[in-house]
Amino acid sequence: MNTNILNSHNDIRKPRTNIQEVLFEMISSGEVSIMDFPYLSGFRTRVSELHRKYGVEIKTISREGINKFGNKYNYAVHSPIDFNHALDVYKEMSNKN
Repeated sequence: MNTNILNSHNDIRKPRTNIQEVLFEMISSGEVSIMDFPYLSGFRTRVSELHRKYGVEIKTISREGINKFGNKYNYAVHSPIDFNHALDVYKEMSNKN
């Protein structure tokens, strides 16, 4: 967990948009996946936008799960490569809204 990054910054605002929420969770938890945002139909788009539009370098790994019928499936887990840069992007985003 990287909550120490957030704890050392008193000027962090709460997320006000979906993309801010995804980035905030990515920074505070160290990683995000669709499992964290089952209600967000555009989750994969938000992760892509963080990389393409805002320049957040993201590491993606595959994780395996098992559904209620015992069948295996894979899902992507995303984490920022540079947490400080991700935090700077978050601050910039939250100051615009």
